[in-house]
Amino acid sequence: MNNSFPLNTEKNLLKIRLIGLNCTIIYSGKEFTGQIIDETRNTLKILSNNGVKKIPKENSSLIIMINEQKYKIDGKYLKGRHEDRIKHRMKRKW
Repeated sequence: MNNSFPLNTEKNLLKIRLIGLNCTIIYSGKEFTGQIIDETRNTLKILSNNGVKKIPKENSSLIIMINEQKYKIDGKYLKGRHEDRIKHRMKRKW
């Protein structure tokens, strides 16, 4: 993983770089499993067995596995570019 700070709290989870992580994205009742290859302000591109899928962040849920722990993140909290998420303080809503 290519992150510069320890993942010791769940609030740091929103600040990690998503590119390169293996995940499962749930969108419109469908599950897409694979590796995140690109992230834009509003979408994630995931490389799955069926090819590259472009999925909007707004109405999706992301399940990632880090250090043998599963984390579920609502996509609306990931809205914005990675650089912008690091700058802003976010209040936890879970």
